[in-house]
Amino acid sequence: MVELLPNRRHRPRTIITVISIVAVGTTLVACEPTAAPPAATTAPTEWSSESAQPLAPPNAPQSATTAPSSNGTPKQTTPPPPQPPAQRKVNCITSLRVCGFPDASNTGWQPTGVKLTTAGVNLTSEAEFQITERGAVIDGKDIRGCVSIKADNVKIKRSRIRCESYFPIRIYEGFRNAVIEDTEIDGLNSATTNAAVGFEYYTLRRVNIHSLGEGPHMGADVVIEDSYVHDLASCDICHNDAIQSSGARNVVLRHNTFINDAMGKNAVVRIATEQGDSHNFLVEDNLLAGGNFAVQVRSQGNGFPVGVRVLNNRIVPTWRFGPFDVTDGRIEASGNFRDDTLAPLPAE
Repeated sequence: MVELLPNRRHRPRTIITVISIVAVGTTLVACEPTAAPPAATTAPTEWSSESAQPLAPPNAPQSATTAPSSNGTPKQTTPPPPQPPAQRKVNCITSLRVCGFPDASNTGWQPTGVKLTTAGVNLTSEAEFQITERGAVIDGKDIRGCVSIKADNVKIKRSRIRCESYFPIRIYEGFRNAVIEDTEIDGLNSATTNAAVGFEYYTLRRVNIHSLGEGPHMGADVVIEDSYVHDLASCDICHNDAIQSSGARNVVLRHNTFINDAMGKNAVVRIATEQGDSHNFLVEDNLLAGGNFAVQVRSQGNGFPVGVRVLNNRIVPTWRFGPFDVTDGRIEASGNFRDDTLAPLPAE
């Protein structure tokens, strides 16, 4: 503790010298001020009880700032009040971009301004574009065929892929870390598509996927974000899902627009276990529209999916039966709400 010492003020001593001048009986008195020498010791300024300001506690709020007025007197200024939180919009399905969701204006190659070229795009006799070089970057290409990735660390960006066969993009088993960005996948309105992208160790960002029978399928370590799946193809025997997994682990679907309004629609997001068990599946901050159900989670052969989290999704009430179909188990679901009224949508 620092002890505050009293402020000792040393006033100058004034020595008055009287000078007598004899002149016509007048006496003049002259004052010559002489400052006394300072005392041997003085208290430091920061110890002065009059000049020192108390230290504010660590968490004390800061006082308002002052600005000098025209006459030099400090003028108190008040900080602006905090802004109220932004109000959620309703009916975002009709204005996706305004609401901050992906649509055709902010996904695919067109918003990038790139001019596509077919230079270097060599297809096999089966209209397949094979990528076999590790770390290859495919940029600004117009690919009129299906893409087969048979190497690690392949990147496709600012390109268009038009394929009416089973797999517009297929990452073959054993290869990892494929990244597809700012690319359009057009299924040419073919209902034969088995998976727009399949199956493991890939990332999609700002991808526009449309006019095909099925959206992306996923196995292990898949991330899809800021992408747009829409206008799935219809047929008499179709069983369309915008997103489907039949056994997956470590999947993230974040901030996408997934729409399934096909005639044979099943689910917007389907998580099941026909081909294997499922662990750690996150569905967060997406706009989901259509389907028999917006989110379907089922035990079908390999137990109920474990670690499924469905959080803060905006769900358009165009489902056929309900927003959720959760069979034989439980999932973590919170913060999900209707697009039209903002009313909460529980999973139970």
